[in-house]
Amino acid sequence: MKKKSIVVAASAATLMVSASAWGFTFDDIHFWVGEGTNRCAVALDFGDESLAWGYKWNGSCTNLFEVVNRIVDQDHRLVMGFQRMTASYYDLYFFGYDKDDGAASWDKDTGHTSSTNALWGLEDRTSFSQWWVLYGPMTGPSFPTTPQYSSMRAANSIVPVDGNWFVFAIGSPDYDENWNESPAVLDTPTAAESPYGWRVVDSNVSTDEDDFDDVENVLGRPTAYMYGQWGGPVSPYNPAWKEGELLTLEGEDDYVIIEFDHDVVDDPNNPFGLDFIVFGNSFGVGQTDEYYTPDMGPNGISFSGSGTPEPGLVEVSQDGQTWYSFEDGPFCDDFAPTLGFCYDDANPDTALYSGNRWWGKMTDACYPVDPSLSWASLQGLTLAEVAKRYNGSAGGTGYDISKLPLPLNAQGRKWFRYVRISGMESDTPNEAGDYITMPEVDAVADVAPVSGYKKWVLDNYSWDKAWQTNLTGFAAIAANGLANGLNYMYGLAPTDAVTVNVPFKVVSFEPGETEHVIKMLSPKQMTVAPKGLVVKETASLGSGWKSVAPTLVSSESQGDGTWLNTFTVPKGEGAFFKLALDE
Repeated sequence: MKKKSIVVAASAATLMVSASAWGFTFDDIHFWVGEGTNRCAVALDFGDESLAWGYKWNGSCTNLFEVVNRIVDQDHRLVMGFQRMTASYYDLYFFGYDKDDGAASWDKDTGHTSSTNALWGLEDRTSFSQWWVLYGPMTGPSFPTTPQYSSMRAANSIVPVDGNWFVFAIGSPDYDENWNESPAVLDTPTAAESPYGWRVVDSNVSTDEDDFDDVENVLGRPTAYMYGQWGGPVSPYNPAWKEGELLTLEGEDDYVIIEFDHDVVDDPNNPFGLDFIVFGNSFGVGQTDEYYTPDMGPNGISFSGSGTPEPGLVEVSQDGQTWYSFEDGPFCDDFAPTLGFCYDDANPDTALYSGNRWWGKMTDACYPVDPSLSWASLQGLTLAEVAKRYNGSAGGTGYDISKLPLPLNAQGRKWFRYVRISGMESDTPNEAGDYITMPEVDAVADVAPVSGYKKWVLDNYSWDKAWQTNLTGFAAIAANGLANGLNYMYGLAPTDAVTVNVPFKVVSFEPGETEHVIKMLSPKQMTVAPKGLVVKETASLGSGWKSVAPTLVSSESQGDGTWLNTFTVPKGEGAFFKLALDE
């Protein structure tokens, strides 16, 4: 990786940056996290490339560390390594960005990643030859001019205000014997790729309802929280319905065409085989007619098993001209209704609103609800129980493009870039008197692929089990008597019978001049190295562990139902070793 020359100071200082106006503003950002009228931006300068994200909030912001943490939480391509140094200081020592598909595995101690196309920057915490330096707060769009910065400033001690820019840059120190600073050169950022609709390229909207005719309402993440009277967290019982949150398609010729800033592909690692999600404002009918208020407990609200769909037709296109239709469904603005926040009464976000005792972090709008769920499956469940069964998902209607005759890309995968949504013929007139449905559109999202243990759980456990971590965690004993972690590693289903119960047992470890040999037992013959199994090594127990994937050499029957597997790993600088499942 190219190293950037970055000035380091003993305390906060003012630095002249040898760059003129970037010509990159808030309007150029694609990926915005959070909701509200205040905005700040965060850029990560990896040395070879710089990417920018935006953050929105109302009222006062918490701190910059929380801003970055929430961006990382919402962007499946971005990872961060941080270490709590004191009660009030966090060291952000690692950032990585997967430009391939967002399903890479990372070792935050070494920067190692399974992605072949990734950006990353790791602090050298031994010789301090390079580290992440924070620049900001700065104001744009004419920045950077005279930013304040300090390599020792903790991100959690900085409170962003509306209009701030911050840049984290990886590089090596550059100062003279008198500790005089020299100008640093920060790369002009580009927009980090957004998983949500980026822009509307065409539309026809006939509604005369103010703030429900703005096509910009369909861009970005689906609404999670509604501000103002009768607002509160969006849930399957309290959908998005306030002004400025939705687009209504009520006329016979109404439609909206939304473009992604990247190709949405039919990824084999997408959960449930779904590739994108459309969000509306359908909601589940309760067993009573109670109106929702934020201080109502979700355990006291239950569902009747029916909903309020306003089905809309969804089509996709690669060029905006030739369209492929989901004419037989599924239809948007139907199941599953949007959930804004995860139910977590043990860790509620008290900053969300006064009196919140139930809702924790924001849900994942790029992770679909299991398609085997339905309106009927919610019957008798409380809102809290429904939220748990969403398993972290924000809901929405999921779509599988493998069912469409789309042309393939160079990798042999179906793909699209444009989504068109419109109403459908109806047997009864709508509020405008037209015989067509009136779907509301809140957002569209590209499903993020999953890998490793999480995919194994989804492939092997039904929806009513997969969300229960006490049943599906690594250490939980499966139906065949083995821990889930062992089944995952051995390539077994939780119900696969084994002739002998084999613990995770290493028979021998033989160090060598060029490679090390590991022998391990398994209950079935192996043809490839187990999923997720890595050898971690370190030169000393006080330093970080480096992960190395083993290579399978042979798998030999022992005659008692077990198989002896021989693996090798290349010799490194390790003096201590351990086996681990590296998710």
